[in-house]
Amino acid sequence: MFRLQKQKPDVPLETLHLLRRQGFGLLAPLSALAALLALVFQRDNVDPLDKLALPLIAAMMLGLELGLRRHWLKLEGALNLTYGVCGAYLLALFYHQFSSFVPRYGMLSEGVLWFPVLYMMAFILWTPRRAAQVVGTLIGLTLLITFAQTLPLWQSGRLSDRLLASLSQFFLSGILIALVQYVVSSARRQYEDMRRLAYLDTLTDLPNRRAAQSLLARLDSGQHPYALVLFDLDHFKQVNDRCGHAEGDVVLMQAAQLCGQHLSAPNLLARWGGEEFLMVLPNFSTEEARAVAERARSNLAAYAFVSGPVTASFGVAQTTAEGGHSSHEQVLEAADRALHRAKASGRNQVRAEGDDPDPAAPFSSSRQSMFG
Repeated sequence: MFRLQKQKPDVPLETLHLLRRQGFGLLAPLSALAALLALVFQRDNVDPLDKLALPLIAAMMLGLELGLRRHWLKLEGALNLTYGVCGAYLLALFYHQFSSFVPRYGMLSEGVLWFPVLYMMAFILWTPRRAAQVVGTLIGLTLLITFAQTLPLWQSGRLSDRLLASLSQFFLSGILIALVQYVVSSARRQYEDMRRLAYLDTLTDLPNRRAAQSLLARLDSGQHPYALVLFDLDHFKQVNDRCGHAEGDVVLMQAAQLCGQHLSAPNLLARWGGEEFLMVLPNFSTEEARAVAERARSNLAAYAFVSGPVTASFGVAQTTAEGGHSSHEQVLEAADRALHRAKASGRNQVRAEGDDPDPAAPFSSSRQSMFG
């Protein structure tokens, strides 16, 4: 049974992954350096917990970076492990406060200031819902530790106002920062979803015309060569008239899948309008694009649609190699002319700009261009 695989518009996921990888590459040595410097600054009075934990954290960060460089680890695993270890260290530090720092100074140490950073990192790494669950767990654990450690102090009358103030500020500031991060992250995610939908054709799950035009504008601005394949389904109106618009929609979805199943980024298949589609193929020659179009044509012609046979006509054009870079409007017009020749020559075929015209079906300029 035919199953439609969802495709996403031109979303720079590779760029996001690269930024996270570069961020970890910077974070790993800096974290190791910070841990070692903390030991140096405390050399006259090193806390037992820090004496054990900080060298381990420094070694772990450098080891994870080495593992990523050698491709022994995946970035997501390294990030999750780093977060888990740092969270465990800070919880141990918080627990240790009540037996070391609090009895001496009557308040929490500056080490707890890293908790808000941990909260913010959760909203960078994960979805707002998952981050809220992680942060909520951390806050809940610190509350349990606080209750367990302060209850004996309160019962013995040794719970000072200074410690209560310190704990209150710690929890109130942490909860406030977590709430702000949740609101901001949720709003950003909603914006990203709306932006994605603005560049998505909701019927076929292909990028829409706006997404294709955005990619073409970027390719033009960078003077990057590319080829375009413009095609539409032959006699599609008859499918709607014979089988109804619901079946016509199924044909469009299946055609999108059949023609795009072999394409991957940075190549793009977009629904250009109605039964018309556009392939954007960066760094493709005309012959390479013709081969892609021919494969899509044969996939359509061979597939057993419920509505009956469905074919398509294809027009191929490429940016000029000499005389300056063609604009995407010029390449689209050239692909449109080639598509018209394919239609006029009998349909269910691929024509490229520059092919010899078919004497039996001369090109006519009566077809209205869709590229205004």
